[in-house]
Amino acid sequence: MRVGQRALPAGLELPVGEHDTSIRSHTLLFLVEVDEEQQLPSLAIVLAQVVAERETMNAHAESLDGKAGVVLGFAGVLVGLGATAQITISGTVIFEIGLAVAVVAAILAAWAFLPRRYPVLEVERLRQSNLTASEAETRLELLDTQIVMVEEAATLVKQKGWRVRAAVGSLAIAAALVVAGILTAMGGRPHA
Repeated sequence: MRVGQRALPAGLELPVGEHDTSIRSHTLLFLVEVDEEQQLPSLAIVLAQVVAERETMNAHAESLDGKAGVVLGFAGVLVGLGATAQITISGTVIFEIGLAVAVVAAILAAWAFLPRRYPVLEVERLRQSNLTASEAETRLELLDTQIVMVEEAATLVKQKGWRVRAAVGSLAIAAALVVAGILTAMGGRPHA
């Protein structure tokens, strides 16, 4: 049995079918009838860990947004400086390639920075489906739903992280190419 799975009561079977990771199907698939008297002693501990993980995901996503903003700013400055460079410098192929890579870095940073549909709890649906359910059932369904939300958020943060890393790498390459283009145009001399 994997972490997060519960043993089913005797005689109760889960429906067989397509298993996707959407909140609705996950909730329906893993919702198990909980008897009113049944104790769930570790529910609070697991819920606290899930809440902490959601907070960590939120903080990580915000941190990646900040980094993407910094990369976007530096790429913009690099392209702006390149656009105002003297023709003898800006005419070199290495310099032009560096500017093109800076534009790619800016695009990747902007792509990482764009808002995504972050998983949230559908409170109206929660009210409608759980108004008559027992407290234990509702707590268990909330826990399962929040676990799915953490999994979906982790996927979004992972994608955002990849884009920021690619943007940072592109910016580093762009800066190196621009400097190489300037030095090539100047014949390797640091000053004109």
